Amino acid sequence: MNISDFRTTSITMVKREVDFDRLKLLLLEFASSIDFDLCYQSFLRELSNVAELYSSPNGVAFILNRDNNTVGCVGLMEVKPGIAMIKRLCIRSDFRRHHFEKQLLKVAIDWAHQKGMRKLRVDPCDTLQGISKLCIDEGFTEITPCNTLTTSSLTCLELRLTPKPEFIRQLAAC
Repeated sequence: MNISDFRTTSITMVKREVDFDRLKLLLLEFASSIDFDLCYQSFLRELSNVAELYSSPNGVAFILNRDNNTVGCVGLMEVKPGIAMIKRLCIRSDFRRHHFEKQLLKVAIDWAHQKGMRKLRVDPCDTLQGISKLCIDEGFTEITPCNTLTTSSLTCLELRLTPKPEFIRQLAAC
């Protein structure tokens, strides 16, 4: 066994200014790596308001790190009561072969569960290429139209969520 076998991967919620700067950098890299312009989604406004958009109560973002390298991110927003949208899911090209997108997708699903969301949606145009297959593998289904102001495509993917038992117990205790 050599030292390269001991790799450290962590996913952290974006809260500090330095983390929001790293998030902006990842989003810029994502925008420059795709073959269409995100201006129709007010992408520059999103970048200038990243801390506001991806902080409570509007949303949340997570950054995945491996061996002190920023690898990728996922950003979510609550677009309607009980409905969250994966707005950005990006992995740096050097790390795509490691399947980190699945880890970030699971974090997004867990966050939506913990927040008591009924539905989690993803617009494939907002995320890295190939995310549709991964989402379908995780139980998402295609819906048309998405009916949110934040989506760009006519179809998106949706995962219907059922509250976790601990969340139901918390509601009953209120």
